[in-house]
Amino acid sequence: MDNYFRYSNQKCPVCENEFLTTDDIVVCPLCGTPHHRDCYKKNGECGNYDKHSEGFRWTPEEVNLQQLEQPEKEQQDTPEQPPINPFFGANPLSQFPQELEDNVSTEEVAGFVQIHAIKYLSNFFYTKSNKKTFSWAAFFFTPYWFFYRKMYKLGAIFMALSLLLTVGFNILPPVQTLYNDMTEWTEKYSVENTDDLTEEEMAQAYKEQQEFILGNPTGSVLIMVQGALSLAVQIFVGFKANKWYYNHTVTNIKKIKTEEQDSQKQKLLFFKSGGCSVGATFLAILANNMIVMAIEMLLTYIK
Repeated sequence: MDNYFRYSNQKCPVCENEFLTTDDIVVCPLCGTPHHRDCYKKNGECGNYDKHSEGFRWTPEEVNLQQLEQPEKEQQDTPEQPPINPFFGANPLSQFPQELEDNVSTEEVAGFVQIHAIKYLSNFFYTKSNKKTFSWAAFFFTPYWFFYRKMYKLGAIFMALSLLLTVGFNILPPVQTLYNDMTEWTEKYSVENTDDLTEEEMAQAYKEQQEFILGNPTGSVLIMVQGALSLAVQIFVGFKANKWYYNHTVTNIKKIKTEEQDSQKQKLLFFKSGGCSVGATFLAILANNMIVMAIEMLLTYIK
């Protein structure tokens, strides 16, 4: 009941409904804004997220004390409610130690990471304990996950490696020959025409496909090697991503605290330096596609 009365007559910023005694309430780890748990999950972020860059801190609206008065009988008949325990406590950060490292607090890390801060804090403490973690986001979206999390140097390195594995293998003569044969076969037996083919013609089509694949074993092997190396890089990134992000986060927080002594300005710098960048991700994808297109045009011109 004590936790509820802290938010009595207050409204959830997502659904704008007042909190009830039976509501499951969670608070933003950065600004302290209370939400219904379901509203917070549905919204995917704090209802006052757009105010975080201004250093916003939630304060309760003025409460009409008369509305809090209850008849003595009603108070006696109301069953005692268990303490609200969102994310292991009223503050979701309470499940973690106060410091990740010396001079780097859990609250500072949450302020830097921002989106999915609780998930990454869990990963960071596992990483600190030398336990293995795996990032599926980094695995599936290599190298763009690095740009999204503002680790631009690593993003550039793995984008260059990705280009090397794709374009580098594709310019090899055996691979080019195989791709050209596959293109011609696809044009000859397009999806629109397959319905009109007889069984004998379909058998001939598969025979032709088998012949140009088996007739070019070098190209076939190189394509399989390319796929295996690309998968190996993704798996490697998946296992190392949380460790790299841990180092990136801690290094930047320490640098900001060294260069700026004012605590409020530090929080603003954490917000600006951390978080995610959709713009950088989009530019990385665009740059990658333009480089691939430029190389393909150059190779066509050389031919």
